[in-house]
Amino acid sequence: MKKTIVVPTDFSNNALTATQYAIKLAEKTGYNVHILHAYMSFRSAFQSDLANQTDEKRATLGAQKGMESFLQSLGPLAEKPDISSGEVKAGLVEAISDFTMADHTELIVMGTHGASGLKMGMLGSNTYDLAKAAIAPLLIIPSNTLFNGLGNIVFFTDYQDGDKDTWKSLNSLFGRLIKQCTLVHIHEENGPPTDVGQEKLDRWKAELEGTTGFSGLATQLVHGKESVDIVNETIDRLGATLTVLTLIGGRSFFEKLAHKSLAKAIIHQPKTPVFINQ
Repeated sequence: MKKTIVVPTDFSNNALTATQYAIKLAEKTGYNVHILHAYMSFRSAFQSDLANQTDEKRATLGAQKGMESFLQSLGPLAEKPDISSGEVKAGLVEAISDFTMADHTELIVMGTHGASGLKMGMLGSNTYDLAKAAIAPLLIIPSNTLFNGLGNIVFFTDYQDGDKDTWKSLNSLFGRLIKQCTLVHIHEENGPPTDVGQEKLDRWKAELEGTTGFSGLATQLVHGKESVDIVNETIDRLGATLTVLTLIGGRSFFEKLAHKSLAKAIIHQPKTPVFINQ
């Protein structure tokens, strides 16, 4: 059975960017792509059943017309045989969860605001909700991002066992597309990184490589306090085109950022596409 990428859409420009990215990615991996719009209809106990039914029909028709217009905006990309679409009356997390359980879904690709977007908006909020729901691996696409291969991957690690699952998931999904990846640990201690710290990172690199058979992970210790600034500085310096974080078990790098209210900043204002393993 072919693997499926599901792409939630709210019909915005950022959702269009994410869908275009997902389709181009699917061309390289041979996956199916399903474009999904979740919507809710207004219902009130203070109005008649007829009025509620009218509101529901209006919401359903609006979702169908919105999807039709969205597919037209994709142009020829929407006509590919491996592309499907649908509208579901449900909350987004529920709709994605149900679809993932029913279909062989391997990856969720979703848009959010990029570095230039200051307001979170509905799409950014829903992206963060999906990240927390941990339904399936999530690939977050900033606005105006074109797919040009995976390029330079930067994998932030805090030596948690969940990183092994993240690395295996990344290899399972993208396999031969992975050409270069740097394993980065942020060294927060007062003094600069030592040889002992580098040896620990190198041992962790060997453990990760042993889970997939991939050899060629680079390593780098970065000295400083964990923050969005140091994450973005590292991404810029390494020329990253994909950022990888873990969101499973223990005090992972992502969870510590979440505790400091920094995870939202990375998700809402990503400098590169962000891969989060669930």
